[in-house]
Amino acid sequence: MGARGQFDVVADGETIAGRAPGLMKRLLGGGWPDEGEVVEALRARLPA
Repeated sequence: MGARGQFDVVADGETIAGRAPGLMKRLLGGGWPDEGEVVEALRARLPA
């Protein structure tokens, strides 16, 4: 399973993505954040 927060994506101390809560979702292998959304969130934090 992993510890709480183990799969979080953190940028500049702010959590921008993480695995969705819910035991059933995790047991079935789901709950992962959308890769495109994570990349866009990281790009939005890059200096201009």
